[in-house]
Amino acid sequence: MCTIRSFQLSHTRPDSHQSGSSVRKQLSQRCAASVDPVRRREYEAAIAHCDQMIARQPGNAEIWYERGEAQANLGFYAEAIASFNQALVLKPDHTEALVFRAVALIHLSGYEEALLSCNMALAVHPYHSEAWLYRGVALRYLKRYKEAYASYDSALGVRSSSDWRSMMAEVKARVLAYFPRWHRQS
Repeated sequence: MCTIRSFQLSHTRPDSHQSGSSVRKQLSQRCAASVDPVRRREYEAAIAHCDQMIARQPGNAEIWYERGEAQANLGFYAEAIASFNQALVLKPDHTEALVFRAVALIHLSGYEEALLSCNMALAVHPYHSEAWLYRGVALRYLKRYKEAYASYDSALGVRSSSDWRSMMAEVKARVLAYFPRWHRQS
C-alpha cells in the first residue's frame, strides 16, 4: 500500500462562539474543498480501498492507519483520529499512528492530547524526528515555548550533522506551511 503523508490545512480560523462539532465540520468541509480534485479522488479511493480491506482483515493495524491518513488529508480529522485509535488498539506501539494522531489533534486544537500522543510515540521510538517536531508544535500552542524549542532541537538532533541544514529547512517549511501565522508571532 502507498502511504501519503501530506495533511492538508485550512488557513482560516474558526469563530470562537461556534460549537466544537460545527467548527470541526466547517474546517473539514473547507479543507476537503481546498484539496486538488485529483488528490481528493486519490484520498477518497484510498479510503474506499481501506474500507474494503478492513471488511476482509479488520485486525490489520496498518490498513486502519492508512485509512486515517487519507481521512486526515481530506480534512476529516475526527474520523482520522478514530481510525488511528483503532490502529492503536490493534498495535499499541504503532509509532506512525501515534504521531499522525497528534497531527490530527493539533488541527482540532487538542494540544494536550497531541502532546500525550507524541510522548507515547517517543516512548516507543525515542529518535523519531516527526514525533519531536509535532511535540514542539503542541507545546508551542500550549505556550510552553522553552520546551517547544527543546523539542525542535531534539528533532534536529535526530538527524546526522551532515543533514542538519536540510532538516532545519524541512522543520521551518513544515511549521510555516501548517501554521502560517507563526512568523508574525514571537
